Amino acid sequence: MSQASNFGIQHHGDEWAALVVKPLKQQARPKCWTWNAVISIARRNLFHNKLRLAASVVGIAFSVLLVTCFAGLYLACARHTSGLIDNAGADLWVMSRGTQSVDLGEPISIRRLYQALAAPGTAWAEPLIVQFSRWRMPDGRREVATIVGLVPGTRLNLPWGTSAGIEAAIRQPNGVIIDERERLRFGSAGRKLAVGDEAEILDSRASVTGFSKGVGSFTTIPYVFTSHRRAERFTLGSAGRTTFVVIKCLPNHSVESVRQWLEGRLPNVDVLTTQRFADMTRRYWLYGTGVGACIIFTAALGVIVGFIMVSQTIYSSTMSKLAEYGTLKAMGMSNIALSRIVLMQALLLGLLSYGVGIGLAVALARYTASSNLNIDTPIWLVAVMLLVTLATCTAASVTSVLRVFRLPPASVFRS
Repeated sequence: MSQASNFGIQHHGDEWAALVVKPLKQQARPKCWTWNAVISIARRNLFHNKLRLAASVVGIAFSVLLVTCFAGLYLACARHTSGLIDNAGADLWVMSRGTQSVDLGEPISIRRLYQALAAPGTAWAEPLIVQFSRWRMPDGRREVATIVGLVPGTRLNLPWGTSAGIEAAIRQPNGVIIDERERLRFGSAGRKLAVGDEAEILDSRASVTGFSKGVGSFTTIPYVFTSHRRAERFTLGSAGRTTFVVIKCLPNHSVESVRQWLEGRLPNVDVLTTQRFADMTRRYWLYGTGVGACIIFTAALGVIVGFIMVSQTIYSSTMSKLAEYGTLKAMGMSNIALSRIVLMQALLLGLLSYGVGIGLAVALARYTASSNLNIDTPIWLVAVMLLVTLATCTAASVTSVLRVFRLPPASVFRS
């Protein structure tokens, strides 16, 4: 082993001797090639060419950033599409037959409300208007808004994520509530929308009496909360009609039994549980429109880019040190130990790049939190991205490992 070691030092220069061979000689059991030796060689190989390392980290970190952001965007979109349903706090929804989304409901008779109240197991029921309408600013600009009409003293948790005082704000003359993230977009003359500002909704006067917080929609058309009677005027609805009837069941009654009772007695309507209606709404917007598939496809491209970057970096590093790996084989290192070096090098590169990429993704998510383009980065997504990064690095190192496996130990003696 001493001759092979000395030959490796002379053949590949003092630099390789200082970086790899000398530390190996200092191991207590050189033929065992402990994990400390493997990590040491992998780290020295990785940081030997710092310029190439920096370029690789930038590329892989961008891939991590891309995949995390698009995955977070998908989660945010899924949350926004069914946010109104998930946060209302109801068990059942009665709607016009064939309704595919909470934003696309058609008017139904208010008589469905009284029929729902008569159902065995119903704790309470309320009408709910959800309809698109036109918002006109004092400077003449127009925007589209989704009007949400609530009955006085509503038991629905709408708008969600808002402090006390909402009921009083809606009760004020012509009072409406809009999310605070829309203040600049729905303002006028370059000024943010403020409490007391007036606008026109379908040629009827409206006065901003409060702001919700964190209430977004998938379409980026904001929800504007007001009273049910006022919503009828804002949406061209006539008295005696609503969009949905939402129902809360008694604790000791099965939601499904109440749903079946209503479905058998209410004509020309669908009666859906909250979970099923939310799933339908998500499927419609994410897959029926193709938006969700586009996001998933882009995230998959990010994974492919990261795989190629890691594979090229590790393979290039392996090829540039084939003679050194031949030296280690001549010194008695097994293929398993050599593969550990290559794999460890890939994992170290992945961890370094992951740290940079996930840090940028979290920072970007916080920066966009107050905009309509939300990116959700829950802890579980951060953990999943770590596993995806390490798995990608492991898979990308296979080619390099196979190349080292086929390397003959005698190659170190070739001139």
